This record gives sequence, C-alpha cells and structure tokens, in this order.
Amino acid sequence: MTLTTGAAQATCYADTPLTRPDERYQAVEGSNGAEVKDSVTGLVWQRCGLGQTWDGNSCTGTITPQDFPTATKAAAAAKPWRLPTQAELDGLIEKSCTKPALNSHWFGSGPTGWVWTATDMGSPDGSVVINTETGIIANFIKKLPLYVRWVK
Repeated sequence: MTLTTGAAQATCYADTPLTRPDERYQAVEGSNGAEVKDSVTGLVWQRCGLGQTWDGNSCTGTITPQDFPTATKAAAAAKPWRLPTQAELDGLIEKSCTKPALNSHWFGSGPTGWVWTATDMGSPDGSVVINTETGIIANFIKKLPLYVRWVK
C-alpha cells in the first residue's frame, strides 16, 4: 500500500489531451482556495486531504489516515461534507497523468495514495478505494487507515 505526501509534478502522456484541465476547476469564493468546484459535475472538493489545511499556496499539516468507520463518522459530523462515491472520486482522476493522477495545479499538493469512497464493495467488511497517485480502483477492508478527501 502506498501513501505519499508532498507537492507533485504529474507524469502525463504527451500525445493524450488532459481529461481534467485547469480551467475545469475554480476556487470557491470565500474559501481562500481551500475548496475547489468542478464546473462539469458541480461538486465542491476539499483541496487538501483530511488533516491538512490550504495556506494559500499548498497543503500544510499532517494528513490523517483513517479507517473506514472513523472516516464515515467524521464525515457525518462535518456536514455538508461527505465521503465521495466511487464515481465521484473517479471523476476527479486525470486519465492522462499519473503521480499524481489528479490535476496537479488544483490538487497536486494534497495526498496521493489510497483514498476511501462511500461505495460499498458488496460486503460489510470492505469498500471501494481509489489510488490518487495512479488512478487504480480497488476494494480494501474497512480496517485499513487510508486517506480521506471530502466532497459536497
């Protein structure tokens, strides 16, 4: 399992157009850039992973990996924020880049690695996760501490 932090410069395929270009996103007014709106889906994302804050230039602080039960309880207490579904988080993945597989300008200083989704894998013991470094989708047991990125 890979969990990495720090600013990232994505590796992108030169002959493939970006699927999540910079102009697709905008900072939410009044959020100092900490919240980013996807103009295609209308979803608002935390720019940084849980435990970090946006200082106007980058994500700072310590990312807080959580197991699934803890992440869902924390999200319920932070309404209107919530865990994204598999489709929502996959919609944030830049299909033309890796390391990170997110738009580097808007999400490049946030966490890369396995991130929880609210999508159940059909078992009470597991949930769907997406690796924001590579874009890989998998099913993990809910006891593992992984990254959390909230959406509303």
